[in-house]
Amino acid sequence: MKSNSKTKIFVNIGLLALFIGVIIYVMDNSLSDIFAQLLETSWLVVVLVVLFGVAYQIVEGRSIKEIASHFQEDFSTKDGFFTSCYVAFYRIVSFGTGTLLSEIYFYKKKGLAVSQGVGVTALHMIMYKVAVIFLSVLGLIFQFSLFYERAPKMIPFILVGVVLTFLIIFSLLVLSSSINLQILLITWANKLFKRKRLRDWVDKCNLQIYSLRETVQTIIKDRSALLRIFGWNVGKLLFWYVIPYVVLVENHPNIDFLLVVSFTSFAVILSGVFPTPAGIGPFEFVYLLLFKPLVGTVDAVSSLLLYRFGSFVLPFLIGFVFVVVEKRRQIKSELQAVREDKQSMIDD
Repeated sequence: MKSNSKTKIFVNIGLLALFIGVIIYVMDNSLSDIFAQLLETSWLVVVLVVLFGVAYQIVEGRSIKEIASHFQEDFSTKDGFFTSCYVAFYRIVSFGTGTLLSEIYFYKKKGLAVSQGVGVTALHMIMYKVAVIFLSVLGLIFQFSLFYERAPKMIPFILVGVVLTFLIIFSLLVLSSSINLQILLITWANKLFKRKRLRDWVDKCNLQIYSLRETVQTIIKDRSALLRIFGWNVGKLLFWYVIPYVVLVENHPNIDFLLVVSFTSFAVILSGVFPTPAGIGPFEFVYLLLFKPLVGTVDAVSSLLLYRFGSFVLPFLIGFVFVVVEKRRQIKSELQAVREDKQSMIDD
């Protein structure tokens, strides 16, 4: 017990030191431009960006709660809020590789089975992408004439983005809900794998997939819940999409609100399909491609940096505080366990 507690203490301290090191590296190399832009921006705009960024996380927390509470009644909007920030933190420190695993792990800590956590994560992703498609199509419909006038060559790319995103949603739904596909995959796996260890692994995966399918089916059957989750996802995206307008309207008072929101939604959906030059993120490239002709290079870059702060850096910072507090609590608990072990040895 004593040795185990000491090991946990060293592991948690080591992880905390690693996190801080990665954060210093990321801030120095990737986020320095964002913080420099914050210092050059009026305090009112910064406050509004922070408010919209936090509002997104609150609404995101509510949308997660609507899904996760089907399996854990005590799961609250606050838990959903910190789920989002926790995932945002690990998205950065793991350079994107630990995003899905961190979300599933958070649900496990809240009492959900792993298969339920996978199901909640899958449906969370699906509903987010449905909302992205909805707002992009809506923007294309209402701003088609203006968009056709300004960037007609990008309309096919938007349509391709919508189709590809729809295919991703369809694939996730099929994988998580079709028992016929599950039977087909298991039959194929049993023919391919002949060793007992591999067949046992296939059987274990089969049980997990079955549990995942049951999880997704449980939520999909509740149509009113699906509508609520969809509504929360649309609402949360609007809080992000309005950030560029808040930043740009100060220097461009006549800029069209719906056009800015539409352009931002196009950048989100195009970022997955648009070819980009090396060293430039797909979202950044598409965003600047759309906004530079509208407001000029300087203001487009400024709005992009502040959008990234509200949507990317702010939840990461909240997640960092949450992880530090959590690790501190774990270290204190383990130190207490070591003290109790020592005291019991003295008493003996």
